Amino acid sequence: MKMSCCVDYDESLIAKDSYIEMKCINCGHEEKMPSFIYGEEADYLLDIGDDEPPYFQCSNHHKDSLYRKEIQ
Repeated sequence: MKMSCCVDYDESLIAKDSYIEMKCINCGHEEKMPSFIYGEEADYLLDIGDDEPPYFQCSNHHKDSLYRKEIQ
């Protein structure tokens, strides 16, 4: 069974204020991620004893370098 790296979700069901700003540390690409996806990954990492913040694959160059954007 082949697993997909992308999560399929209906954007119309997500409140506008429930997105998290993400930024690639390599190329500077910015995008919004639904907060429930970020939260599920953060919870999983805590469950396995990893206290590092979650990071995801940048949609520009497909490297694991997309982190939560720091609030200035």
